[in-house]
Amino acid sequence: MRVLYFDLETKYSAEDVGGWDHIAEMGMSVGILWDTADAKFHVYLEHQIPQLIAHLKTADLIVGFNHVGFDLMVVAGSQPPGPARQRLYAELVSLPNFDMLSELKKILGHRLKLDSIARSTLQAGKSADGLQALQWYKEGRMDLIIEYCKRDVEVTRQIHQYALEHHQLSYDSKGGVKTVALDWALKTAAAPQAEQMSLF
Repeated sequence: MRVLYFDLETKYSAEDVGGWDHIAEMGMSVGILWDTADAKFHVYLEHQIPQLIAHLKTADLIVGFNHVGFDLMVVAGSQPPGPARQRLYAELVSLPNFDMLSELKKILGHRLKLDSIARSTLQAGKSADGLQALQWYKEGRMDLIIEYCKRDVEVTRQIHQYALEHHQLSYDSKGGVKTVALDWALKTAAAPQAEQMSLF
């Protein structure tokens, strides 16, 4: 099975574009895939979004953390507002996506942060945060953004692999570290409901 682990960084914050209802306007600065076919990172800059989309279409499974509700919307934002953007988003969410955040929310009833899981499960956290990546974009430091995004992709991959092997994940909570039992396997998840399209 060809699995792609996916994450991206944006050019603008939600505040910059008028709030979280305008995710598609945040713009991709870099998108990164880790491909099990060659066990390598693949880096795509904004002008290479068509190549990124083509690569995503080769997957038997696309694994991310909130990538269906966020990253794919940013990618779809490469098209102008209206039917073209909606068609691209619909096409992207119809791919074999496995969004770990969505799957965990189904079980727990609330959202988790990737860093919360990484620190408790892997004893390793993120190297920076999204706000730092936005500052790097303003400074033209694409090298730093790429390394930061690679780290997030690698953490995503390690968390997914851990869940497959150990059938559980740990996470930080107000009451201390908790563990959630999982029965994940290398299978695709159901496509998101069509109402997500209204976010455009």
